[in-house]
Amino acid sequence: KLELEPKWLRNCRGTAAAAAGFVRTAALAKWSAAACCVAMSQMVGSLDTTNIGVLHDVQLDYYAKRAAAASSDGTIRIWDVTDGRQQQIGHLKGHEGPVWKVSWAHPRFGHLLATAGYDMKVIIWKEERGQWVMAYVDSNHGASVNDVEFAPQEHGLRLACASSDGLVSVLTYSPTDGQWRRSVMQGHPGGAQTVNWAPVSYRDGVPCGSVRLATGGCDHTVKIWRFENEVWCEENPRFPYCHTDWVRDVAWRPDHSSVLATGSWDQTVVIWSQEMEGQAWRQLCKLPVNGKVECLSWSITGSILAVSYGDGLSILFKEAYDGHFEEVGKIEESGYTEVPGKLSPPAPGDAGLAAPAAAAAAANSEMAQQQQAVLEAFGM
Repeated sequence: KLELEPKWLRNCRGTAAAAAGFVRTAALAKWSAAACCVAMSQMVGSLDTTNIGVLHDVQLDYYAKRAAAASSDGTIRIWDVTDGRQQQIGHLKGHEGPVWKVSWAHPRFGHLLATAGYDMKVIIWKEERGQWVMAYVDSNHGASVNDVEFAPQEHGLRLACASSDGLVSVLTYSPTDGQWRRSVMQGHPGGAQTVNWAPVSYRDGVPCGSVRLATGGCDHTVKIWRFENEVWCEENPRFPYCHTDWVRDVAWRPDHSSVLATGSWDQTVVIWSQEMEGQAWRQLCKLPVNGKVECLSWSITGSILAVSYGDGLSILFKEAYDGHFEEVGKIEESGYTEVPGKLSPPAPGDAGLAAPAAAAAAANSEMAQQQQAVLEAFGM
């Protein structure tokens, strides 16, 4: 699948994106400064992965200086991509099958990387003196682990995992004794496909709100989990039914903890909104695409949503003036193509606007004439 550095946009991890998928090269791109107004992207480098095999995931770290790639050969490669370089600085071997996902922890916890694979393992790697070592291995899942993601740094060092055994687990590190503790939720019958942490809300500069997690699975459902009193429980009222096939990805809008996008193999993306925690979710819009949705990724401002689908294709949707989303660009292996003629503001001559504008112009002209008359009366 092709995606704009998964979770980079979701967690506001810098200004670069990595595109990867069932392809032989990984491209690095970044949003221009004008991305808040229009969808623009610029290619800044690429990674030659000719001899690696199929890539299933690529992510940049918090500062966009390192790229980690999950490969079908059971290994993870790490490159230094500073200033457009391509220097491999790590080749991690520990999985016994394809590696599906990688996730960087916030740098406040050091250089940590989590990986998940078909071998039912979750491995947390740590860089020590330039060498990557296994800091922790979780082998408790009974089937392939399909997704992993570190929580926002405000929640401490936590890692959420989704597995084909139907379970969703959260690994939490305790700094007091240096141990990892595991919590388990009965997630999705038939298999859990994706996890995503809700962004942290702030009030007067202080984090507020609950610790929440969204998951999607092979049962065509989306679930919201809340952490209260040291226990994970599903949020009520439950998330509405909408999709008719596997839910492959869920993505919280990074600037708003009450907006969530869900993508499915039913070839649709749905954007949802919740007025406040504990209330029902309502559908804002449904976006059809020409293929099975594989991944979703928000821009830092939350105004643009990237959707990867099919075999290495991505499409960009931007929020319109009426709150809905419209297509503004496409990303293929050949590069980025802007879709013109979208999201244009109302023309000055539109119906209902011409008459008020003419009246305002006439009023301004009359006032200017009166001011000039006063000046002439005083010989000025």
